[in-house]
Amino acid sequence: MRSTRRDALRWTVAGVTAGMTGRQAVAATNAVRLICGFGVGNPTDLCAQLIQDGFSAALREPVEFDYTLGEAGRRAALEVIAAEPDGRLLLVAEILNLVLLETPAEPLLSRLQPIAKITRGFSTALVVNELSDIENWTGLIAAAKADRLKAATTGHASTIGLLLALVERRTRLSFHAIEVAGSTASIDMLLTRRADLAVMDTRSALLHNARNRGKLRVIATSGADRSPQLPNVPTLAELVGDPRLAYTISFGLFAPAGTPSTVANRLTSALLGLRNDKSVQIQAQLANIPMQFDGPSAVAMAITRDRRVASDLAR
Repeated sequence: MRSTRRDALRWTVAGVTAGMTGRQAVAATNAVRLICGFGVGNPTDLCAQLIQDGFSAALREPVEFDYTLGEAGRRAALEVIAAEPDGRLLLVAEILNLVLLETPAEPLLSRLQPIAKITRGFSTALVVNELSDIENWTGLIAAAKADRLKAATTGHASTIGLLLALVERRTRLSFHAIEVAGSTASIDMLLTRRADLAVMDTRSALLHNARNRGKLRVIATSGADRSPQLPNVPTLAELVGDPRLAYTISFGLFAPAGTPSTVANRLTSALLGLRNDKSVQIQAQLANIPMQFDGPSAVAMAITRDRRVASDLAR
């Protein structure tokens, strides 16, 4: 079953992704296959959908996508690593997530070959229910010192949960972490008052506030600069006076290491050609996905930056 960019927007705008765990796509035998490590409605999945049609047109051959779920995206990465380096099986992944998944015993990025960076970075956010007594960063710190607050998180080792881990480390506060599957679950925890605060991708908070009466209040974001859509909300780096804490989530496309340069260059050129695809940009804007196409060197720069952020937790 083939999904289109229209599907991506329907799932995003209508908010029907809750509870969906994925589907099995039947790829054509001669298709280039994009593998996602996270299910329907996740930004990884939406990125694959947004590039699918244009990528296929540029390559002049079918492009399909499928899911390999499990281990926070590790299984999908290992499937591509184990594939023939012929450019037929590619990984769509959060670059920071690959950094966080790596261990000395099981490196991932050295066994993957960057093809292109397909988005700008977008931030994560520290969020409360708008009805909460916590109105800002000062109020959050005061409330956390008075009582151990319950925080919905995807886990300290996840790209979203990393924000809560950095907050705890730099403020020397401790929250009662409640692990959830993703931003949709975090929002539900806040709205039902089962959590005092939550971390989620800023995109999810903005989309929720745009279409629901029950609003979320963003206390801080993880980026180097304030979000243009939240000009009055400070960044964590700004609040604690350390620009090294700034990070964003960006997505890349990867092939197995050892993919011939002629094959890799063809794939990269096809993706860079989407820079001028107005349809992709319009659909991405509606889905609040910051699509931007850059070559492998941009992926390498993102990896360097993300490793720096991850190392802050290891110290």
